[in-house]
Amino acid sequence: MSNFKDWALQYVLSDDETAQSEIAKKAAKEIENTRASSASVGSWAASIQPWITITKQDDDNSDDDDDDSGSGDIIARAKALGFLADTLEALDKSLLRPEQVIRLVGFFGAMFSYDHKAGITASAKALRQLYAMKGFKPAVGVKMIEDVCKLKEDFKLQTAATRLEIYELFLSLVQDQSVTNELQDKYGTSSGFIVDIIQLCQNERDPRNLMLWFKLLPIFLTEYSTSDQVTEEIFKAFSAYFPITLRSSATPIGITADDLKNAVRACFASHYKVAKLAFPFLIGKLDQGDAITVSVKLDILKTVKACVEQYDNPQASVVPHVSKIWNSLKYEVRNGEVKDTIDATLEVLRAIANRLDGTKAQKFSVSLLKNYIDIVVDDCRDDLANPTYTKQAGLLLMTVITTNIRAFTLESAAFVDIIRKNLRQPKSPSHTKDLLLLLNSTLKSRADLFKNRKQGNSEDEELFKTESKDHLVALYHDVYLPTWTSKSEETTSEVLKQVVQGLALLATQQTLRPDGQISLLASRSVCFEVCSLLIHTLTKGLALSQNDNSSDAAVEDEAVLALQSVVATYTDGYAELVDRAKVEIEKRDWTSPSKYTLNALQDILSRLAFIGCSRIPLNIALDDEPPKVFKPLQHFIKLAASMQDLFPLSPLPTSEKESLANSYVISALHGAMLHFRDACFEKFEPKVLEAYSGSDRNWLEEFQGLSKNWLHQLQGEDGSSEVVIKEDDPEVYREFLRISLFIVRHLYREAAHGKQAPWTERVFAQVANLAALVVRSLDENLQKSCNLAQNAFNFFFSEDLSSSGPSSVAPFRKLLILGILQGLRPAAMAELYAPQGIAETFMCDTSRMATVLLAVGEIRGTICAVLANKYKGGQSTFDPESETMKRVLSFWGEQLKTATNTDDTDPAIFEVYNTVTMHTLAGACARQDKNVLSLVPILHEAIASPGPNGAIVARTIGGLVKTNELLTSENHAVVKRFYKQWTYTHFAKPLYDLALPTGDEDTAFAAGRYTTAILSLVSNCPFEVYQEDLPALVRLLITALNNNSSASSGGDITQPQVATSLEVLVEILSHEPEALKEHLKAIITAGMKTYEEAAKNTNKVLARNLAAARKLTLQLLRAIPKKFEERHLLPYALPMQRMLAMASGDKSREARKVALLARENWAKVSA
Repeated sequence: MSNFKDWALQYVLSDDETAQSEIAKKAAKEIENTRASSASVGSWAASIQPWITITKQDDDNSDDDDDDSGSGDIIARAKALGFLADTLEALDKSLLRPEQVIRLVGFFGAMFSYDHKAGITASAKALRQLYAMKGFKPAVGVKMIEDVCKLKEDFKLQTAATRLEIYELFLSLVQDQSVTNELQDKYGTSSGFIVDIIQLCQNERDPRNLMLWFKLLPIFLTEYSTSDQVTEEIFKAFSAYFPITLRSSATPIGITADDLKNAVRACFASHYKVAKLAFPFLIGKLDQGDAITVSVKLDILKTVKACVEQYDNPQASVVPHVSKIWNSLKYEVRNGEVKDTIDATLEVLRAIANRLDGTKAQKFSVSLLKNYIDIVVDDCRDDLANPTYTKQAGLLLMTVITTNIRAFTLESAAFVDIIRKNLRQPKSPSHTKDLLLLLNSTLKSRADLFKNRKQGNSEDEELFKTESKDHLVALYHDVYLPTWTSKSEETTSEVLKQVVQGLALLATQQTLRPDGQISLLASRSVCFEVCSLLIHTLTKGLALSQNDNSSDAAVEDEAVLALQSVVATYTDGYAELVDRAKVEIEKRDWTSPSKYTLNALQDILSRLAFIGCSRIPLNIALDDEPPKVFKPLQHFIKLAASMQDLFPLSPLPTSEKESLANSYVISALHGAMLHFRDACFEKFEPKVLEAYSGSDRNWLEEFQGLSKNWLHQLQGEDGSSEVVIKEDDPEVYREFLRISLFIVRHLYREAAHGKQAPWTERVFAQVANLAALVVRSLDENLQKSCNLAQNAFNFFFSEDLSSSGPSSVAPFRKLLILGILQGLRPAAMAELYAPQGIAETFMCDTSRMATVLLAVGEIRGTICAVLANKYKGGQSTFDPESETMKRVLSFWGEQLKTATNTDDTDPAIFEVYNTVTMHTLAGACARQDKNVLSLVPILHEAIASPGPNGAIVARTIGGLVKTNELLTSENHAVVKRFYKQWTYTHFAKPLYDLALPTGDEDTAFAAGRYTTAILSLVSNCPFEVYQEDLPALVRLLITALNNNSSASSGGDITQPQVATSLEVLVEILSHEPEALKEHLKAIITAGMKTYEEAAKNTNKVLARNLAAARKLTLQLLRAIPKKFEERHLLPYALPMQRMLAMASGDKSREARKVALLARENWAKVSA
């Protein structure tokens, strides 16, 4: 057994924790090999004898010395005991026999009596390991506690780590039920061991140790029967720390002030037997008033709330203190100014009401809750008549009364009656507003209680079946209607807003019938009157002239929100709203409408869409009426049918205003679709709706048998024409898409073969956007089965327009083609790309291009961009050889080459050709079509061509990488992640060398064009794309600015090249200013000259462009001082200050703003 002595020596001599752990494991293994024989355990324990030779007298003598002569022995002794503790930690916990455990406990326990300098940490650890042994007996646990408590005053002399070991030992022992029984049997209610532990630990200050101390104290309360004296000692132990704070420390400890506060709070709330101590203590702290901070006050209130919520037997623990708590807390709300403390106070009052009501499993006597509410009502009733305290008193009353269903049914009638009486004689408009606000808050709280009625006790739901409702129903005629119709001084805008809110809350209140069926609380007549009143508020703007209409916009906005809520439950109200609005609209003559009338029309139509379609209606019956067939789409259908009847408002528009009236109708329809789609997304998960965005049927075939008036048929009372959909069924989304596609089909057919006069560019654009919304929402299979790609070109008729050429379509009607194509998925468009098919024919058709406007060319180009982007050729496609797009791109390459190499093409006509070309290339570039690369040399050659057409190409080539909202994932476009980098690399990079000035007049012209092309591309790319080319790019930018600033004071300064150069310089300056350091002089000089030239120019036609150029220049100059050290800027400080002083008086307000900021920045540069 000499191995144990060697290992002990090695352990003591080692300072490496890993090595010490390995040595202890060897010792443990040796003991395990002998099955913990008495000899091996004895030898192991005796192995540290050389270091445990100190006597009590020796230890005492060492305490009296001032030197460290005994420190070596102390350290060695501590390590020796650590060897035993670590061995026990590594030892199999089932080996030691009970008598061995007892002897070892006696040995280590003795250390607490005399060896307070060396062995406490190791001994405490050893005792914890012995507690975990199978041979541990509960009586031994009692001895452990008694031995450790012998430390007495020496405990606070131990290190925090040592005390932590002891806390963990105590915690393990007092939580063990068998040890608890032994302690209870030995000490009874006197609990002398608890008193000893409290005396030992009561001065603890270390945060980590405090967390364990605060875990230990509640256990004494919850697991042990203690006398009142001991309970008070325990309470004093943790209350002495309240309120607790944490000093800031440079070393992170992983414990926050909130952790400590929560731990102390848990002590207060641990057991109701400290209630008689806790509540007076906490209320006493709270009543110190201004002597405590907001943080401490919040801590007190949260602690009171925790006690109220967690104490058992509230009749004995909470009820005796309710009056004192209320008398203290009411002033925090009545006179309080800090929102946080007011909210925390209300939470306490709410907690009391809930605690006295009972639990989910058991209700307490109703008298407990009623007595509490009576205390609150008695104190607050009179304050409701005093405008100074109305809001505070009402808040206190409402908080308590609306806390739970039982409280509401007990006292709501009395509370409402008090408010109603005060509203008959209000003291001021603000008093009226506050009273109405309380009434509305009460109704809102009731709605919340009803919604959550199933979450509490089963009795709660029954209370709604039997509650008194008359006092609530009477509010319409007794309060809201008289206040609304009153013409007194009290009827301010704020008062009317509260009335509108109250009307909505009243009309949407729900209740339970005796059979459990949900119905509206108000009668049909009340709901009808509420709707009529609110509808009149919205529609009177159309009925009156601008001079007569004195409506309040804020009240109207509130009425919109109110109707949105009301018609979601009282569904008949929406039909009335739409019909009344429709009548008012049709009364008007929409020939040459005024701006006021148009605004009123836009307002009412957009509001109709929002009110009826932003929520899916609820299936709620009216009181005493049988439920109707539930039709969640009825509001959407009603609006769509009405808009179909209204369009066109102006059959023969002759002005922009008349066209606007027609477009607003389509816009309302579009808005309704957006709102209803969003309502579906809000109610159902988007992933759920994905499964409902398609169908195994061809909806367009089904539509062929339907009349134009199908939407009107769907409104039938029996709902026989509509799919029957249950409440909360996501099938509503599929039906919404089906009806929306029918609307799209109807509008397209009208646009193709109906009266053409109403169909202006604006209306076409609105319908196209509407169609895109619907089409992009359909899944791929449905898009294919409905053959939407073909229908985009034939407008849902059987004729194939591709046979007569796409140019036969009216110019702006092509927007309709775009509307469908932009929402299609690539696979649904595959058929279009057959060789010589619709896509190729459309993209290569130039038959009428020479006669169209640039705006029409833009539309055509955008369609080509979509077609070029969603192309997919190859095997198993309609273009197996992948030749279609190759031919299209080759075609436009030849067109470009011809137009720029000859002088025959008029620049205005070429502008249209170029627009289509660039859009087509942009669509192909987004998916990195390799066929585009064959056009790179053609475009470079076109840019350098001497005619004006080359300048057009150079200026617009940036369109290849310009962000296009149609080429996005939302529209199912194919957009490669690095396509801008790819395009820039092939089109811009080769031009840098060619764009640098060489002094040769023959190449100077081409270099200027190449510079323009590079700037056009760079300005549409993120910084990271062109970052590696900064040296060459910066030189080009400076050259571009210098060339323009040295020009005459004509129009050169407004060229896009100047603005682009400035924008790119600002971008570089924000990302990598170091790239500009060597060129500061050139940049500052060019910037100042650019501003001065722009400021001198008095051309009114160019005023807007000149203002933009000045602002950009000032933005560049403003940023420079923030990016560079002062020494680099000193030479330019004075001239810059003079120029900026002049710029501070710029004609443009935006430019003046930037100039003032620039002056501030440059003022910091010392001259």
